[in-house]
Amino acid sequence: MFNKNTLKLSIIICLITALSIFIFFTRHTQYHYHSVYREFYFVPLILAAFWFGLRGALWTAGGITLFYLAFIGFFWQGLSAEKINTFIEIIFLNIMAIILGSLREREYRERRRTQKMENLALIGKTVSGIAHDMKIPLVAIAGFSGRILKKLGEDDPHREKLTLIHQEAQRLESMVKDMLEYARPLNLRRVKENVNQLIQESIDVVKELAEKKQVIIKTKLFPGMPPVELDPVRMKQVLINLLTNAIQASSWGEPVLVSSSVKGGNIVIDVTDHGRGLAADQKEHIFTPFFTTKKEGIGLGLVMVKNIVSAHGGEVQFFDNPSRESGVTFRVILPREPEARYIANQK
Repeated sequence: MFNKNTLKLSIIICLITALSIFIFFTRHTQYHYHSVYREFYFVPLILAAFWFGLRGALWTAGGITLFYLAFIGFFWQGLSAEKINTFIEIIFLNIMAIILGSLREREYRERRRTQKMENLALIGKTVSGIAHDMKIPLVAIAGFSGRILKKLGEDDPHREKLTLIHQEAQRLESMVKDMLEYARPLNLRRVKENVNQLIQESIDVVKELAEKKQVIIKTKLFPGMPPVELDPVRMKQVLINLLTNAIQASSWGEPVLVSSSVKGGNIVIDVTDHGRGLAADQKEHIFTPFFTTKKEGIGLGLVMVKNIVSAHGGEVQFFDNPSRESGVTFRVILPREPEARYIANQK
């Protein structure tokens, strides 16, 4: 059976074929008929752009162009004003294919973006409701299990099981916190802060995790870093998240490098790990809510990183390290002035 796209393609081909037959069997001396038929070529072109976007419009324009060039060559009797006019019409047809196809593609992208925003808003609302209902019992479980755990002796046979309950309750409590944080609107409290100082404070937070994996955190900070107006709590959340991911991604004993620099009107922070890197499908969905490659976590960390940096007027980028190294670098670009937006994507 024909699907919708096959039917649409058949209509376009039939229209082009019918018009081409009319033109071919109309005497080439009857210029006025040819001019009318050529105008009707815009019908399949518009349909192709509307149904298949830029690619469909270009293929349709290409097919029409090839036919008409063959037709002109078959009846070639020298260059004339009519043939020059035909060449101009063919060029105009291809230009219109690019314009119509591009406009349709832009409409597609805008529609997808709007739909994605609506879906994310719905997800956020759903997540917020679920997380709110889970928060109270999880806090109770973690709290009571922690109190009982303190009263149990080291040799108590139930201590190991209760420790596991307490740890898992804390982990679920942390996940609920992330879900509520994702659903809550961002309200920045900007103050003048030194980015290098925030980096050092964030490193202190993840130092214990780095020691467990025997990962050394190295820094290369820009001297004389100018103060930036930002939300220090939110920005530390960004840095701690990126550092935690870098430590977890790195192999045992490999270094994690954190660097800061000033490039034009931007403050640039790089967090580089030396792990296995990211696969192509992971790169495509890296900032998609609830996408994660970890056994633990719910895939909201990098989404929050992107949201926080965007709220500051900046951007988060990531790219593979040079071929001689393994791993990935995440880059945070922040404007030095709160009213400005980042300008250049520097790498």
